[in-house]
Amino acid sequence: MNVSIVIVAYDAPAPLRRCLSELGDTRARTVVVDNASPAGEGDLVGAEFPEVRTLRLSDNRGFGAGANAGVAASATPWVLLLNPDAWPLGPGLEELLRFAGERPRLGAAGPVLTSLEGRVQRSTIRPPLAPWSLALWAAAPEAVSRAYGVLRSGRSGRTPGGLRAGEFLQGAALLLRREAFDAVGGFDERFFMYGEDADLCARLRAAGWEVELCPTARFVHLGAASTSGRADAMYRELLRSWLRLIAKRDGLRRAERARRALLVALRLRAAVQPRSAAAPVADWLTAAEVAELLGGAG
Repeated sequence: MNVSIVIVAYDAPAPLRRCLSELGDTRARTVVVDNASPAGEGDLVGAEFPEVRTLRLSDNRGFGAGANAGVAASATPWVLLLNPDAWPLGPGLEELLRFAGERPRLGAAGPVLTSLEGRVQRSTIRPPLAPWSLALWAAAPEAVSRAYGVLRSGRSGRTPGGLRAGEFLQGAALLLRREAFDAVGGFDERFFMYGEDADLCARLRAAGWEVELCPTARFVHLGAASTSGRADAMYRELLRSWLRLIAKRDGLRRAERARRALLVALRLRAAVQPRSAAAPVADWLTAAEVAELLGGAG
């Protein structure tokens, strides 16, 4: 196989152990990036999986930066970017590589994600990049997610690879063509967590590469392995990422309108659900305009 596997690990030792165990013979082509994790995944890998290469970073600069470092440390034509709580089912990796090899302009391919019990999960995302849709999503995320799931089951409006316009692949398991990844500059490291997969897919498409879902490849994805204990902070990072995507695509003025719409939606949600993350995130949105919240230009 002309593929390397890159796993960015942060505070998820138990899922990482399961992931590496499931990878079997492909562990010899695997790089685990220890993203300055307090759990010390680098020590775990060295002690239990000596055939796996470990790359230890001195500080946690986010998922995209960790992934870029891992890809740079490998040299194969294809790179499978894998979360520590994900792994291929059966011949899932072989199916993904076969699918990709038949498509000379494919820049990225993703598998169908399932739960441990085999329940199919959402394998693509469609970021809410209009101020009103972002506000609606923030006000009632569960209802919007359910509605999206119903809409996603239809077949109209899809690209040949099975994705609708504006949809992107989940980064939990993502096969990347190195040539394409390098051509667009890899992940934008200004995204600390979330949104970097959508941004990468958008830039691949803009550069003329295809982004497709492989319907015959299956991967398990447990979900939230590194973020379950920091729900409020991760919710803030998710919204920051959506605002950054809007700023990159449509400019800071539109992103500022989205910030204001978000603020109204979260204040309303906080009034109805006072124990949710809405109130502290609304306070964060109140502290500054979007350019400052994003650390400058989006």
